[in-house]
Amino acid sequence: MQFNIIKYAPIIEKARTSFWFVPSFMVLSSIVLACSAVYIDAFFMARYDLKIPIIYSIDIEAIRSLLGTIAGAMITVTSIAFSITIVALTLASSQFGPRLLRNFMMDTGTQVVLGSFISNFLYCILVFCAISFQEPYTFKPGLTVIIAVMMTSISVGVLIYFIHHVAKSIQADVVIDDVYRELQSGIASLFPCIHKQPETAKTEDSTTTAFTLGTQQFDVLAKCSGYIQTIEQDALLTLATENEVQIECRFGPGDFVVKDSVIAVVHADNTMPDTIVNNTSDKIVLGAYRTPVQDPEFAIHQLVEIALRALSPGINDPYSAITCIDKLNSVLCELTNKTFPAKQHYDQAGNLRLVCKVLTFENIASAAFEQIRQQANNNVAVTIRLLESLHNLMRFAQSDEQQQFVIRQTKMIQEQQNKQPLAEDDTKAINARIALIFSVSK
Repeated sequence: MQFNIIKYAPIIEKARTSFWFVPSFMVLSSIVLACSAVYIDAFFMARYDLKIPIIYSIDIEAIRSLLGTIAGAMITVTSIAFSITIVALTLASSQFGPRLLRNFMMDTGTQVVLGSFISNFLYCILVFCAISFQEPYTFKPGLTVIIAVMMTSISVGVLIYFIHHVAKSIQADVVIDDVYRELQSGIASLFPCIHKQPETAKTEDSTTTAFTLGTQQFDVLAKCSGYIQTIEQDALLTLATENEVQIECRFGPGDFVVKDSVIAVVHADNTMPDTIVNNTSDKIVLGAYRTPVQDPEFAIHQLVEIALRALSPGINDPYSAITCIDKLNSVLCELTNKTFPAKQHYDQAGNLRLVCKVLTFENIASAAFEQIRQQANNNVAVTIRLLESLHNLMRFAQSDEQQQFVIRQTKMIQEQQNKQPLAEDDTKAINARIALIFSVSK
């Protein structure tokens, strides 16, 4: 049975953004390591008399004291690491927004650091208990102690790395770049290159869909209220093809639906199995929050939120807003060379089987520019960078839709700035960039 990554994507997302998954795996590994080391010392070393005098001549009481000291130090360092992490999350929430906490919790470095400290602590506790056994289970520890010392030495280096990593991770430029890279990764997986086209979709895609199967219509209702996280389009296409029906998805990933609302409609000629409606509902995953798996607007909204907070009077950091605009402009320029997913999907015989709600370039571009443009009408520097980004986007535009978006945004910025009391030089700088955009569009 083939593993369906889309189906389990929300679960994988929860595991990646939790502080328990990686540390739990490392704790289990430390338990296995402790049991293996004790077994080697108790049976293998004693049986073959391979004891190294320098290692195996250490006094048991000294070993107990050493392990107790290491365990106490590790649990203390763990509490400090957790405290530093909570402080970093608090600062990130207040400066960048609470939705950015997901990116900090997803940081593998922080998860490994916390896991290494807890694993070292648990290893020492298990070995401490093992060497306290009475006859006939007593043994001379050697390898177990060496591993404990090595793990402690590694933990010291991990602590130094952790302090550096936290100090770096809360910097605005680093946070923005992390969100930008995640957005790039999502764009690369969701939007193929312009020379590629899905085999199940035809190139022509109209705004209206004529369903050939319409004798009966069966509504697929939402089982709960929440955001649509993923839609298994391939599975829905296969389901519709096997049962010779047509499925129409009314919502797309990122949309919020209310319980018992119609999220999809199954079109059929005559009779069809009762399980199709339930199977269709199972292929549309709902959750309490949005995820970036099939929703490119999610990461775009994160960058926009950082920019809006940077432009707020309480923070007043236009440089961070300009950085966000640069990253968004880079993403939009890349999207001009992408083929967006098709709305209509067909089977091998050319029959329409699946219709999905899809994003357009204008949807994504509007999500990237609209709120920043509205918030930056009083900031000349940010407005100028917006115009420069639009000019750059106009140079990359390859369709009328893309060019018309740039022209509309430019006209709205021009209208906003005409109502602002600006200095003469500022007005000239803005008008010069507006004229440059219009000259490229001709």
